[in-house]
Amino acid sequence: MAEITVLRPDEPAPPPATIVLAERRAPGDRPVLGLVDNGKPHARELLEILAAELRSRLGPGDDILLRKPSAAYPITREQATDLAARAHLVITGVGD
Repeated sequence: MAEITVLRPDEPAPPPATIVLAERRAPGDRPVLGLVDNGKPHARELLEILAAELRSRLGPGDDILLRKPSAAYPITREQATDLAARAHLVITGVGD
């Protein structure tokens, strides 16, 4: 048997569920940004713009740019492990 949920705009919405956010660490003095270019047109340019905006907020640091041959290929386990070990923050485009 199916269940139908009736939403009534004349009644107040229930309060959202309380969630606990994951603990965040400060990135340090020279944060390392990892950028994964998925090979699509303009992906690198977009990542560089995002990195520049983050740099204006985080301050100077290093960037690691990883280029995939195309969007059809995932990064290797070794590449993912290396990025996880070296970068404080990784930006990647997934999907369309």
